Amino acid sequence: MKQKSILVIDDEVLLLDLVEECLVDDFQIIVKANTVDMAKDALFERQFDCVLIDIDISGSNGAEIVKMMKEYNPGDNAETPVIIMSGLINEDFKEKFRDKFAGILAKPFKPGDLQAQVLVAVGSSKRSKSNSDLNLISDEPETPAHKERENPLPEGDEVRKVEIEFNNEKVFLDVFNPAVTAPFKIQDLDRKVTKFLDKVQRNPKLSELFKKLKATKDDPYLMTHIGLLINISTGIATQMDWGSEQTLEKFIYASYLHDISLGDSSKLAQYKTKAEFESDDSLSQDAKKLVNLHPLASKTLIEHKNDIPQDVHTIIEQHHEMPDGSGFPAGIDNKRITPLASIFIVSHLLADYIIENEKWKVENFVKKYRSKMKGPHFRKALKCVEGIK
Repeated sequence: MKQKSILVIDDEVLLLDLVEECLVDDFQIIVKANTVDMAKDALFERQFDCVLIDIDISGSNGAEIVKMMKEYNPGDNAETPVIIMSGLINEDFKEKFRDKFAGILAKPFKPGDLQAQVLVAVGSSKRSKSNSDLNLISDEPETPAHKERENPLPEGDEVRKVEIEFNNEKVFLDVFNPAVTAPFKIQDLDRKVTKFLDKVQRNPKLSELFKKLKATKDDPYLMTHIGLLINISTGIATQMDWGSEQTLEKFIYASYLHDISLGDSSKLAQYKTKAEFESDDSLSQDAKKLVNLHPLASKTLIEHKNDIPQDVHTIIEQHHEMPDGSGFPAGIDNKRITPLASIFIVSHLLADYIIENEKWKVENFVKKYRSKMKGPHFRKALKCVEGIK
């Protein structure tokens, strides 16, 4: 089987690494170039299945690469689908050049947008149609990510029974089996955490990430939620001078695993308060029980994995608690919530606020939650958020 390959051209090394992380599961060969000359050399060396180009390369123009591909056919790449990206792209630009490229991405873009455009471009190209090995699009019809299950509870192979302790009693709970329903490949989690840590450590201006945080309601909730949580929690921790590799690793693990007992049921994952799910008449009592106890259930699913730091268990167990004692499942207040969990809770609130409010503003978020942020660690975390400009 032919290995799938993509050439990514951008003068920002960090963006090249982020694109590689997004596409590593879809392409066996990812070649990165941060200059026009490097890109030209790469094109002569092999035939690619897709080329992703920033048209605003420092001191040059990505358009000359496209022109060279068409005129000189380097490496037999004249027919290779090209996706262009830029921070200057607007709707008029997209409309004008829609038919000239396989895809157009406005920066900053979300990982889901990137993956979708690349997969569609490669799957629909002339080359892919003549070689089935290059077709990245499944023949199976996909269920839209935003479509909710008629029954949000696990069934059949999705079920995993766990025993948890709550209010000094043993409770048996049917949860989603992460081996079947996790929104990411669990066996790849260590690799993803390592890569994220590498990016975080090489990006001293983490506050810049806040400026690019965007989400819309039609995004796949779970992966958007995870991505925002990673950015926000590691950003706050770094600004609070808790940016050691070990600490950031804990937040990344918690971001991936905190809702693992809910599987891919985004509906169950979006309840923020006990009052919300208790008053939802569309939920069965079993579903309400699962939502209420999922922090404990998620902790139980991972607590025997030796490679996951112990602090992650506590962060996950407390991620729906609130400093004023209004959270769930235990209803504890800031005096019993750990410092790392405090940062994660603030990050969790902000991540959901961004997803729910496309035109979100920092001051509106701070105003909404300031009165509830009791205790020094919560106030410091909110102060870091307040400093986002």
